[in-house]
Amino acid sequence: MMESNKKTVPIPGVLATIAAGFDVTAKHFWLTLIPVLLDSFFWLGPRLSFRLLVERLAAFLQPQAALAGMDVGVLLDIAPRTNLFTSLSVPLLGVPAFMAGLTPEKTPLTTTATELDSAWLLLLLFVVFNVVGLLLTAVYYTQTAYVVQRQDGDRLDTAVFLRRCGRLWLQLVGLVATFFVMSAMIYVPLAIVSAIISFLSQGLASVVILIGPIVLIWMVIYLIFTPHGLAVNGRPLGRAMIESMHLVRFAMLPTLTLLLLLFLIGQALDWALVLADDGSWLTWVSIWGHAFISTSLLAATFIFYRDRYAVLFGEKQ
Repeated sequence: MMESNKKTVPIPGVLATIAAGFDVTAKHFWLTLIPVLLDSFFWLGPRLSFRLLVERLAAFLQPQAALAGMDVGVLLDIAPRTNLFTSLSVPLLGVPAFMAGLTPEKTPLTTTATELDSAWLLLLLFVVFNVVGLLLTAVYYTQTAYVVQRQDGDRLDTAVFLRRCGRLWLQLVGLVATFFVMSAMIYVPLAIVSAIISFLSQGLASVVILIGPIVLIWMVIYLIFTPHGLAVNGRPLGRAMIESMHLVRFAMLPTLTLLLLLFLIGQALDWALVLADDGSWLTWVSIWGHAFISTSLLAATFIFYRDRYAVLFGEKQ
């Protein structure tokens, strides 16, 4: 009887879920505070440039690039706009940031830049900033999960909230480390096989090495709801990963549709805001708009996870 009830529970469609995400953020606008503050820091705060290292890399690659018909001018063009602080926004997983990547050329205030001249220091700071960025992500995810889960009259104790953030932070660090280990397990054998096959055919060797990105993309898709299981249900990392794979397999088409729409909306948003950015104080409007839409899309993924988790694993979590 319970199984029958589970099968007849209506699940909101993908578009309705995305609309619900926007509704959540509109009612709890404070959810956008972390991405707004992070973007404002990237925009007007001090910068940690690694221009010198990029220029050295370009000079090292110049002879090989000339032989291969490649242009290293792109590296020289982006070198002055590098900012290591943007690694606080961890790709795929971290707090969304409009200013992530290359820093804007025009700002309403003069910014200061410190030049890094050591590759080892660059690597160390990159790791440190990513770990700190995952802490920001833990707070961002925890507050979003709480708002999506909460019932009328529910209040979250500050100590409980901080414990959840700390636990999620450590689990996210573990998730990133696990992903890197799994990536190495995929790429190292492929690189060896590709190197062997290259003696017979360069084209076939290239095909073999392309298997890696395809496998990684599917790995990301199947593990996409792992952070949701950690933040919403407080699962151990391994169980959250397994539940994410079950949920994606259970709702493969809706999941792919959701991810495609999130990607298209995100790309269109970035394109439109970059065109509108004129380097004036109006950029803050773009920052707030980016934070609102990105947070709404994140909330939509939590709603998507919550609704399908309830059907797949039962209402009780």
